Amino acid sequence: MTFDSQALGRRDRARAFVPELIPEPQDIERTGPLDAKEQQQLDRIHAARDHHQAAKWMRGKALEAAFRRHLYRGEDGQRTRQQYLDDEWDGISESAAYREISEWPLAKAITDAFERPAPDSHVRALVDVTELQGAEAVARWYAELRRHGQQAGRRVTAEVVANLADFLRKGTEPERLEALFVPRQLPPARKPAPAKRPGRGAGEAVTGTVVAHGQDQPGRSFPNLGMSAAGDGTGPAGEAGRWVLSPEHVARLSAWIADGASKAQISPERAADLLLEALTDDTFQHWIAARTGA
Repeated sequence: MTFDSQALGRRDRARAFVPELIPEPQDIERTGPLDAKEQQQLDRIHAARDHHQAAKWMRGKALEAAFRRHLYRGEDGQRTRQQYLDDEWDGISESAAYREISEWPLAKAITDAFERPAPDSHVRALVDVTELQGAEAVARWYAELRRHGQQAGRRVTAEVVANLADFLRKGTEPERLEALFVPRQLPPARKPAPAKRPGRGAGEAVTGTVVAHGQDQPGRSFPNLGMSAAGDGTGPAGEAGRWVLSPEHVARLSAWIADGASKAQISPERAADLLLEALTDDTFQHWIAARTGA
């Protein structure tokens, strides 16, 4: 029996992807070029890969629809966005939800332009540029970059995509796509100017300081500058007053966040959001306890 690979491909594209299309994992010893049936099996494997990536932008679109239509409010009309995320989205934070919402239009546009989804790191390197250029224009440039990489045998990494983002962010277009493959020359991280060491906890309050657990509601976090839920002026451990970061702490954290953001090719604001999420996670308390014997 012979197989027409083009006919099989058309038949697959005519129906929605379902898990049953993935060939069963089996040990089969074959050599030589792929035959038509094997090529179809490989195409279905790649379809499963792309289906997974496409589902991510669909998830972002679904979140935006739930938020903008206020469908999260529940049967009693009182449910908040975060309560909805806790109930229906495995407890992701609002900031994480809004990141997915901001990324999905570009992820979809890239899938349409390149006929294949882009890795998450590529989308994140370009997402802020869409505010200036529009998702479709950015997606077309990305598709051209990927095709050039395929033709030239060059690997398109997140760093290469960040080079493209730099050009588009400045409102200019790269004269040669090959130039984007030159390693980026990032400026060295600036060290904060030396300052007199203030007394412990004697600095000004920092907006967004993370709070641990109030005494009367264990297991809950309150991002309200270190105050307990009872509003009695006690800090996380029940001490009088509240402890805040000193200017030296702020300077060191700011430099560290900016350096990490540059290496990850994201904005310092997004890196700060990710750090706050990590700090408000219960695992941070266990991390401290493991290192202090508490």
